[in-house]
Amino acid sequence: MKKAVIIGAGQTGRGFIAPIVQENGYAITFLDKDHALVEQLRKEKEYTVSYFGGKREPQHISGYSALTTDEKEAVNALVEADVVFVSVFASHVGELAELLGEAASKRAEKLTVFCCENGVNVKKPLIEEGVDAVISEGVIFCTTLKPEAEKLDLISQDYPELPVDGKVPGLQVHLDRMPWEEDFPGLIQRKIYTYNFMSAVVAYLGDYKGYEVYGEAANDPEIAAMMADLLPVLSRIIGKEYGVPYEVQLNFTQNAIAKFQNRDIYDTIYRNARQAERKLGLKERMLTPLRLAAKDGDDTREIALVTAAAIYYGEQKEALDCEKILSDMKTDPYLQNETELINRFLEGMRRKEKLTSLLKDV
Repeated sequence: MKKAVIIGAGQTGRGFIAPIVQENGYAITFLDKDHALVEQLRKEKEYTVSYFGGKREPQHISGYSALTTDEKEAVNALVEADVVFVSVFASHVGELAELLGEAASKRAEKLTVFCCENGVNVKKPLIEEGVDAVISEGVIFCTTLKPEAEKLDLISQDYPELPVDGKVPGLQVHLDRMPWEEDFPGLIQRKIYTYNFMSAVVAYLGDYKGYEVYGEAANDPEIAAMMADLLPVLSRIIGKEYGVPYEVQLNFTQNAIAKFQNRDIYDTIYRNARQAERKLGLKERMLTPLRLAAKDGDDTREIALVTAAAIYYGEQKEALDCEKILSDMKTDPYLQNETELINRFLEGMRRKEKLTSLLKDV
């Protein structure tokens, strides 16, 4: 039987990647730095992945091995693996360079690694550290959650596929439900500036309106109307930037909205809104669409309002330095002209004005 190693036994690794790998007939070894999680995986020996809305039969994942990343056997598992998946959050990928490099140096054939994170060029730290492997990337569209903190069982969206970068030299590993994308960099960026942007619309405006449950916020009449207003603008600017026909990008954006408004997919505002400062980076999910809209002369008010809501969330709940965000924006020739509008929205939010009032006043 072929062997797969999944580094990162969290929600995505266990709940989305593992079922695909198991369906393809691979024996699975989980690697994780969390000793308690690895011990639980060893002790319980199986877990179940259920699906939102009960529209698919639950999948039972069993017959796996589990190791901590600091065990000697972890290197051996990687040496023997036919394929490796990484799902540890993009900011932690570089921490695996030494482990993967050691395993790669002991193999007769090159190791194949798929970095499955939400980010642009997440494999870069491994490349820079000289890991001698075939390193591709995968993009995650699927939401997977842990309904009970003490249990291994997970609940997931029934998402059909895990698209991967198919243009990596030397890539030979084919798995069902893992299509090779010809323009993977464009896909991952479109995903961030479409799905992650629309997620921010729901999360930050939902928090401002006092919601805690994500699906309820996404179906709020005001928020739903704003997503409908943003649909053509976002589809036009993202399609133009990445050379995708408007109708194709429109469908892509509609799928994002449909996902977030699906009440069967239970999620929380907190999980999607946290780490606001990172999400307000100049090349991140809100400021890039804002820049593209400003550059094209589109109406930027609603994108600016979402940005202001994210800053407000960060101010109130994460000690975010508002002035630093606005100062960074002023270094960009297109964003600098949006800072006054964002400041006006922020002032209104601090006075607890309604969303409709905020937009009417500008």
